Amino acid sequence: MESETKLIGEDIHERVASMYEKMLQKPEVAEALDLLDQLSDNIRYHNKGHTLDVLRETILFAIADGVDKEVVEQVSISAAWHDVGYIRQYENNEPVAVELFKQSRAFQNISEEQRNEIIANILDTRMVIVDNNPHLLQSGSKYGYVLDGDVSNFGREDYFDKRMQVAEELGLDLSDANLRRKFYEFAIKLLENHEWKTSSGRNLRQTQKKINLRIMREELERV
Repeated sequence: MESETKLIGEDIHERVASMYEKMLQKPEVAEALDLLDQLSDNIRYHNKGHTLDVLRETILFAIADGVDKEVVEQVSISAAWHDVGYIRQYENNEPVAVELFKQSRAFQNISEEQRNEIIANILDTRMVIVDNNPHLLQSGSKYGYVLDGDVSNFGREDYFDKRMQVAEELGLDLSDANLRRKFYEFAIKLLENHEWKTSSGRNLRQTQKKINLRIMREELERV
């Protein structure tokens, strides 16, 4: 966090912290966070803690890029709702999150333009498999802050802790060398195919992402 503060400046760091606390109190955000309390304990990665992390990172990237306050608030709502579908089902959960959002008080409180962008944000967090290669594609949303916030740990030192949480969530026994190799190969492909959608995401996270990829390739060689 100290190095991040040096990159963005103390003023922006304080604004991010202030906006994060403000967004936690925003009814449209709080409603989604309350729903996430219904998540199963077996959801080790895509849990409420993950959503709070995505919310903070989304705010960070948006403020660092200097967008309007209205946009920061809109992408914050998107971040809060993006994984709510996990309370109903694991696979293809994004359309479920959209349906829950449409049934919410939050949906009634905002403009049609905001609704459409938030729905696009949620759907854009889907992983798309093309020729057995995983991709994260921005296809419908105007702003990429939620997409970058969702995978911000790709470019952070805690990436490997998060990767282990994903393995636990999937019930993978990584003591099995063949399974571990497949899991590592998939993770490497995902990071190799990934591109930051925002200038701030690239500026703040790309350097560590390259380091993480190098470590991952070295890990794979040792399996």
